[in-house]
Amino acid sequence: MKRTLYLILIIPILCFFSCEEEQSKQFHPSHFFDLSDFDTLTSPKDNFYQYVNGNWLNKEPIPKDRGTWGNYSALRLKNDKRIKSLLESTLQKGNYGKNSNTDKALSFFNEGMNTSKIEKLKADPVRPILREIIAIENFFDLQKVITQLHTKGIHPFFKPTIFQDSYRNNKQSLFLELSGISIHNTVFYALQDSNAITMRMEYVDHIKQMFQLLGYTQEQAFTIASSAYAVEEDIAEQYNISIRNHTNEKYYNLKSLPELTDICQSLVWKQYNKEIGIQTDTVIVTNLTYFSSIDAIILKNGISKVKNYLLWRVLHHAAPYLSNEFVTEDFRYFGKKRDGLLEQPERWKAVLKATNKAVGFAVGELYIAKYFPPEAKIKVKKMIDNILLTAEEHIQNIEWMNSKTKESALQKLNSLTIKIGYPDKFPSYSTLKLGKSYYENVILSNQWLFQKKIDAFNSGSNTKKWIITPQTVNAYYHTLYNEFVVTAGILQPPFFHYQADDAVNYGAIGAVIAHEITHGFDNIGRRYNAEGNVQNWWTSKDYFAFKERTKKLIHQFDRYEPLPGININGNLTLNENIADLSGLAMAYHALEQTQGANVNVTKIDGFTPQQRFFISWATLWRSKTRVEVLRQKLMTETHPPGEYRVNGPLSNFTPFYEAFDVHEHDGMWRKEEDRVQIW
Repeated sequence: MKRTLYLILIIPILCFFSCEEEQSKQFHPSHFFDLSDFDTLTSPKDNFYQYVNGNWLNKEPIPKDRGTWGNYSALRLKNDKRIKSLLESTLQKGNYGKNSNTDKALSFFNEGMNTSKIEKLKADPVRPILREIIAIENFFDLQKVITQLHTKGIHPFFKPTIFQDSYRNNKQSLFLELSGISIHNTVFYALQDSNAITMRMEYVDHIKQMFQLLGYTQEQAFTIASSAYAVEEDIAEQYNISIRNHTNEKYYNLKSLPELTDICQSLVWKQYNKEIGIQTDTVIVTNLTYFSSIDAIILKNGISKVKNYLLWRVLHHAAPYLSNEFVTEDFRYFGKKRDGLLEQPERWKAVLKATNKAVGFAVGELYIAKYFPPEAKIKVKKMIDNILLTAEEHIQNIEWMNSKTKESALQKLNSLTIKIGYPDKFPSYSTLKLGKSYYENVILSNQWLFQKKIDAFNSGSNTKKWIITPQTVNAYYHTLYNEFVVTAGILQPPFFHYQADDAVNYGAIGAVIAHEITHGFDNIGRRYNAEGNVQNWWTSKDYFAFKERTKKLIHQFDRYEPLPGININGNLTLNENIADLSGLAMAYHALEQTQGANVNVTKIDGFTPQQRFFISWATLWRSKTRVEVLRQKLMTETHPPGEYRVNGPLSNFTPFYEAFDVHEHDGMWRKEEDRVQIW
């Protein structure tokens, strides 16, 4: 994923209580671990992940409508069920104001669930946009349509994004990024193995079938499909060429509009900015090589083929929001063929996902009022403070970093902004006007959200807003804001329980918190200072020492082989592996400080607090993934699979050896000189 913020991705629910249930049931610490999940035939010294999760892996099926399953996905499903019930009960009660946030959330969700109306409309809601594309006659028409599509959340060729400027952090800038292909793994378009070739042929057939559903003849549909795919393949080819030497430093290319015209002449950029409504004479081009190829792609294919490509971009975007025949065909390829799913998800799940995207903070307002106890926020704040103190000690005690660099690192740590649970003030959706169909509402909400960003940019507003909703099961570190955010959605079992023993909480949510904080000092975060600006605050000697340690970590993960012949990419996953390794260490040492000199050695379920910490860590990352999805993730995902997120860091962490008496010749053993320690 693009590295301006870090989102942790993860995995069954061991126990889960709503606030009402938590208050009515007596909590017991042993609820956190189901001992029947353990594989006691495997020694914790040989494969700790398998020892803690082996029986769970054997008995827990991946739901037929999912590509991966584990603690994160299970908790997200639980949250979604809660929110669905909350929306339905709120609608039934009717105690909300017209045009309120609640009204907007309910209106959007209900329109998406109105299947009789959607089936009656079929593809009618998308036809006006398709007609605009068909009417294109020249390059001026082409620019106008592309611009309109961008404001609607459809992004052929590239995507305009308004984001914090990493070199001018007192302002936001307009970024132009790669977009415009349906398979986000650009290597898919180039692989020559039989599986990839078959998948590409089936993809073209899928496009053809979608246009036949729209009313085109088989011959017409095949013509559109072939040319649409050809343009996508050209985009992917040029992007693959460009990224071979595309380092993070080359992601930022500040250009004036005349300079941008020299790079790409297919659009009149001053007019483009005027039509999307943004007031700026400069843009950030994220990949110069790719953008310089757009002209050639358009000229090579000609307006006729580019129009077909645009028709496909729109129909592909619209398909999930149209009648069932479009939804089913969309799932047939992207769900069954690409991801290996066995069943189409229930409709309410997709509609709720769209609702959260469109009016997510309105949904979040309802969620917080019902499901987030104030006690949770208080205890998490205390944990974060303890982890920050531990992080400070870790930095002060690093032997490979000199005092000047340490001073800058501590300044960055002490400047970190912390946000817990939900924003202090929820945004208002009162100016969002909804339409007469589900798809129209999707387009209108996309336009509204984009316009809000444009307005903030034009006014010079630089508010550090929440970028994910509070009901989202996640946490992130924002590089350019130097801030850490943990949502209410993740602050519940199995990640956190405000009545649980410290060992469990520090091994789960504590490790997540420390993981995210560490992102400020990983191989990418280390390039930014306390204010979130790009600055080299390292001496050459310190950077070399850091680099040598990360090389060892890269080499360690390069050797892991989750699928036959497909290894983890240690360089691709480096920033997450650094955060896992150092986050584990910081959370563990924070637990030790919390317990003090009189360490509580009382066992629960036969395990010491230290052992429970590591067991909690191992359950945190447990997951199962379909082969089709795993193959894609190993090529594109910055997080390694769960087993390696558990065993990889633990094999580098000496306190784990002590807790489970690991010795040479045990499977988890690594020579002391090979154990990596960074932060």
